[in-house]
Amino acid sequence: MRGEMILIGDELISGRIGDTNARYAASALWALDLGFSAVQMVGDDPHDIANALNLAKRADYVIVSGGLGSTEDDITNKCAAGFFGLELCEHPQKIEQLHELAIKRRRPLSEAHRRMAMMPKGAAVLDKICAGWFYEDSEARPWFFLPGVPFEFTRMIDERVLPYLTSRFVGKLVGNRYLSVFGLTEANVGRRIEGLAAAIPGAGIGYYPVFPEEKLVITVRADNEEQLRERLDQMEREICQRLGEHVVVRGPGTLEESVGKMLEQRQLTLAVAESCSGGRVGARLSGVPGASGYFERGFITYSNQSKIDLLAVDAAIIEKDGAVSEACARAMALGARRAAGTDIALAITGIAGPTGGSEEKPVGTVFTALAAAQGVVVEKSWYMGGRDWVQTASAEGALNLLRRYLHGGLSLS
Repeated sequence: MRGEMILIGDELISGRIGDTNARYAASALWALDLGFSAVQMVGDDPHDIANALNLAKRADYVIVSGGLGSTEDDITNKCAAGFFGLELCEHPQKIEQLHELAIKRRRPLSEAHRRMAMMPKGAAVLDKICAGWFYEDSEARPWFFLPGVPFEFTRMIDERVLPYLTSRFVGKLVGNRYLSVFGLTEANVGRRIEGLAAAIPGAGIGYYPVFPEEKLVITVRADNEEQLRERLDQMEREICQRLGEHVVVRGPGTLEESVGKMLEQRQLTLAVAESCSGGRVGARLSGVPGASGYFERGFITYSNQSKIDLLAVDAAIIEKDGAVSEACARAMALGARRAAGTDIALAITGIAGPTGGSEEKPVGTVFTALAAAQGVVVEKSWYMGGRDWVQTASAEGALNLLRRYLHGGLSLS
């Protein structure tokens, strides 16, 4: 069985944003042997959308993403109704759900939001919160119309699309596990787990990059719940053994959520001193609800003088070893922990580029330090890519250093 996906939106065909939805869906479906035979991308044009829908009739199932929102350029519902020859009307179940949400948010239900309830007559609502609907055409072909917002799309793929397609076309129970990997390229991940899925009945592995991580989706089919759980456990265990410390998150969450939970459980406090990462570690930590319980403060000490003034880094260290050095990173971590009075402190200093590198310390050179009561550990890394990539990878590396410490995998001195 093969499906087709249609991505709709001027923001996609103009290059203003990049697509992640097709890659996520393809990765999950391919593992079930239900992958795509084609992916189309069209703008917010009725003629182009109609052509794409008509062409997709060659597939066994179709997933459409985008154009279901509340703005005037969200025309997917209208185009789909015309394509199926159905009346476009306000779905009573969806309008009731929107009313409930409006009451909870203490806002009136606007006419713009009512557009989200407009869908072809006979369509089935897929979600209580997000726009999205399902329709089966005269040839019993399933059509899924999902939102373009990635976190809404991926949730509905996992909760609605995969279970339906599996039960209809596969006839077995299906389960997923999620892993996040840092420090290995997609090709290296593939080489390390090569042949693993084939060794376990009904198993598949999809992986795709979401920089700076590689995301793995483990998909398993089974005849019963016990068998499903056993196969998922086996797959996850084998992958973690092959990838080792590069697995930074087990589950659908983020690295900052994972380390935040460990800090909270152990009642530990944290401070961060950042130079080349420019506050990205602090932004990620503070983006987690409840972070105030463990994240005490952050220092963005970009200049040499700020390292001296705020972190009490000895000017002689910067003069002798440079701001990008093991000695400076160590002094930054110790200074941040002392100034904040926290249990742990992280520090990052490096060369984000595109200038400032040397033969000894090329662009992408980063020193990351962690200070705690037991002592300090400093690691040197080299990250490829432009300035944004180096800064993003630096933040990930620092959070991963913290994760490894909390797991007991680091020796401090």
